[in-house]
Amino acid sequence: MATLYQQLQKSKKLKRENIKRDLSRFIRSIEKQIVDLNKEQIEVDSKDIHGNAIGFYSYATDLISGGKKKQGDPFTGVDTGNWFKGFYMQEVSGVISLGSSDPKTHDILSSEHWLSEDLFGLTDENLDKVIEENILPFVIQNSRLILNI
Repeated sequence: MATLYQQLQKSKKLKRENIKRDLSRFIRSIEKQIVDLNKEQIEVDSKDIHGNAIGFYSYATDLISGGKKKQGDPFTGVDTGNWFKGFYMQEVSGVISLGSSDPKTHDILSSEHWLSEDLFGLTDENLDKVIEENILPFVIQNSRLILNI
């Protein structure tokens, strides 16, 4: 068992820069999972980051699609071509954001057919899931490794 002095010495290994570096690397390692959760919110749940509906197909879309997209069915984002396929996650100055590389992203988000512009990001529920299942266990394990406990 370590003495109080030994524990204090170990605690000096917990440096902000190292924790930030390790956490950044870890978050990069779960990037696909985060992007996939964002896509699932749109495709499966048809919800924005606040849990609100993102939009519904119109009668005209029902006619144009030959009934494949029925009036009143929720938008899924899948039929937007490269927009949905182009989802990515990036970190700039410590801020993580989600987006799409498709050039028509602005047109999609500003379209009157969508009920929300808040499509990129995780709902509180999904964010809590990522924190609880991935980030928190990593931080605890990483700290234990650094402290050798």
